[in-house]
Amino acid sequence: MPYWLWLICGTTLLIIEILVPHFVTIWFALAALLTGVVAYWVGGIAAQLAVFSISSIILFSIGWGWLRNSMKMGARARHAKESVIGEAGTVVSSNVGDPPSGKVRFQVPIHGDDVWEYISDEQLSQGDRCVVTEIVETRVKVKKA
Repeated sequence: MPYWLWLICGTTLLIIEILVPHFVTIWFALAALLTGVVAYWVGGIAAQLAVFSISSIILFSIGWGWLRNSMKMGARARHAKESVIGEAGTVVSSNVGDPPSGKVRFQVPIHGDDVWEYISDEQLSQGDRCVVTEIVETRVKVKKA
């Protein structure tokens, strides 16, 4: 099989993966592209099919394993994020603005830091006790306790 046919097949599979992302065809697309590069030097169809088969199995196994681990880490991050909600702290500085913001100190460090930037729906003053209601990007949203 000519090398350019493998490259066309690999490119077509990549386009399918882009249009319908499901992380399955990408591994076969990469295997086809790799086979296309190898087919430039190796002319036998049996050798090309062997390269495609072996590289498909290896790429699929590695890629799917990596994807599964990434999904598990995302689930752990969501769980860690949820564990912060309800934590109580003390306002150490406040800024007037829309929304009101400032810094809050927690008795127990949260994710390695005991002082976090906060936003709130109500104006808080230095020394006020507050409770985390949600995480907004890199800040905590708090309400007066």
